[in-house]
Amino acid sequence: ALRAGVEEFKDDMASKAREGVMTLAESPARMQKLLTNQMDEALARHDNHMVNQLLDNAIANHLVGAQAPSIIRSAAQQQARRQLREAIDCADPKRIKGALVAAKRLNATELPEFEEAVSKYKDLRKLPVGWDVSLMVLRREGGRMVAKLELEDPNVRDRFQRLLDLTHRKVYTRDRNGEAVPERLQLLTVSAVTNDESWAQYVARREAVRREIDADITDFHRYDVDTLARGDPLEDGGESAESIALALAEDFASPLMAEVNEVFLFHGTSAAAAEKIKTHDFRVNLAGSNAGTLYGRGIYFSENSTKSDEYASPLSNGVRHLLLCRVTLGRVFYSDVKDTDPRACEDACLKGKFHSILGDRKKCRGTFREFVVFDEEQVYTNYILTYRRQ
Repeated sequence: ALRAGVEEFKDDMASKAREGVMTLAESPARMQKLLTNQMDEALARHDNHMVNQLLDNAIANHLVGAQAPSIIRSAAQQQARRQLREAIDCADPKRIKGALVAAKRLNATELPEFEEAVSKYKDLRKLPVGWDVSLMVLRREGGRMVAKLELEDPNVRDRFQRLLDLTHRKVYTRDRNGEAVPERLQLLTVSAVTNDESWAQYVARREAVRREIDADITDFHRYDVDTLARGDPLEDGGESAESIALALAEDFASPLMAEVNEVFLFHGTSAAAAEKIKTHDFRVNLAGSNAGTLYGRGIYFSENSTKSDEYASPLSNGVRHLLLCRVTLGRVFYSDVKDTDPRACEDACLKGKFHSILGDRKKCRGTFREFVVFDEEQVYTNYILTYRRQ
């Protein structure tokens, strides 16, 4: 009878729409009344299947929220509470994630069980302590629990500007296609990215690299990078790149692991690609499309903001995007030859025991060092920077 009532109402609406006799306000009002009456009956009959079906109808018709009838809100909270409790008790992160998303859709994020599920999920997935999982649920993007938080603290923004300045080298390469090297990259905004699935994949891969190196230490060397340069504190009295990078890692509640050559590196990109990378990870089959494939078809990074700026496509207003990423370099295949063999570089990582390539064009050409990985799980997009050239 309940199902028949819903279908009858839908048929009646379609008929009235064809006849042109249904007002804009009539449909929502009638749907709300029908759902309210049927929800009352379904709850009285303890028909859980029908309660869920009616809630689906309520969501589809935007009738779940602060202004929804009390019986709809009560039913939504009841179902969310039950689903959250079952997920928490089974300790399955996939089910907990699903229950959190369902609670969001049911507008039931104020329940105590919601916060308990958030805490349980963070613990099971070993997410950094400072991550706001509740916000990640509320701002879910691209099918994932993601939050992009703009950092507005002037002191934090100054720190990122300082890092851009410290890693700036006014060196021209042919990848600039005749454009002048900017005097400076002027920071506009900084956003921190929290993406649970990407982070879990990154941490798992980082641990696998650590175990491989522990099992066979041969050909492993630690490499210093400009984003972690110590600098001379007496030179200008400012903070060193090393101090900035270590503080950023600490702010993220996950220190850099020197034993796997984990570093911060820049990646220049477009606005659209930055958004897609944030929610869908890097894609190796698209890597190198604007940065060349000198060292193979991998994902290219730089320790110098100036180098990555070469590949940052501008918006119409001149705004460009840089990603500041955590990268696990692991066992590095070092190359300082002018004429490279891309396939040999790929084989060293894909068929051999190496995890990344360091192409030292600074040594052989006087330009920049390039860092390349072939596994997107060795990369985590930590921050998105927008800026203009000066």
